[in-house]
Amino acid sequence: RYLNGGEPEYIFGTDSQGYDLMLRLAGGLRLSLLLAVSVSIINFVIGAFYGSIEGFYGGIVDLLMERVSDILNGVPFIIVATLFQIHLATKLGAIPCLIFAYVLNGWIGIAYPVRTQFYRFKKQEFVLASKTLGARDMRLIWKHIFPNSLGTIVTSTALIIPSVIFSESMLSYLGIVKLGSATTTSLGTLLSDASAIWTNYPHLMILPALFISLLMISFNLFGNGLRDAFNPSLRNVED
Repeated sequence: RYLNGGEPEYIFGTDSQGYDLMLRLAGGLRLSLLLAVSVSIINFVIGAFYGSIEGFYGGIVDLLMERVSDILNGVPFIIVATLFQIHLATKLGAIPCLIFAYVLNGWIGIAYPVRTQFYRFKKQEFVLASKTLGARDMRLIWKHIFPNSLGTIVTSTALIIPSVIFSESMLSYLGIVKLGSATTTSLGTLLSDASAIWTNYPHLMILPALFISLLMISFNLFGNGLRDAFNPSLRNVED
C-alpha cells in the first residue's frame, strides 16, 4: 500500500517474484533491443569491411579470407556462448560475454552478401571508368561499389536483430545466460521463471511470448522497408 492509503495497480499482474510484470516486460524489451542493436552495428562494421576487401580484390586474398570465415563459421554458437558464460562471465559480466559470442562469427552473415555484391558491381562500366580516371581502391570501394550494395547489406543487418533477440531469449530460457535480477531481466528469463507455474498463471508465459513474436514480425517488416529505401534502382524508377 502507498503512504496515502492507495493500492498499486498492476495492468499485467505480477510475476512469480511479485514484481510488476509490465515493468519487467519493458525492462526485458529494453535489454533485448540494446543487445540486438549493438550486436548488429558491430557485425555490420566488421562484415562490411571484411566482405568488401574479399569481393574487391578477389584471387588469393579472397581465398585466404574465405578459409578464415569457414573456420569461424564452423564453431557452434551455443558452445561458444556457454563457455564464455562459464569462464568469463564472472570477470567481464554476462552481457559483454554474450556480445562477444555473437560477434565472434556473426559478422560472417554480413560479409557474404557484401562479397557477392562486390563481385557483381566491380566490373560495371561506372567502376571501370572511375578506375581508368585514376580513382584509388578505397574510393572505388566506398564511393562507387558499396552504396550500390547497401540495400542488401542493411537488410541483412536488420534481420540480425530479431535473430539475436530470439537466441538470447532461448539462452536465458535454458538458463545458459543469467540476466535476471531485481533491477533488470530479459524476456527469456521471464519465460524461464514462468515455466514451472504457467498452468496456474498462463499470462506469465503468454505475454513474454507475445512480445517476442511481435518483435520478430516488426523487425522483419522493418528490414524489408530498409531494403526498398536503400535500393538505388527503385529510387531511379520513382524519379
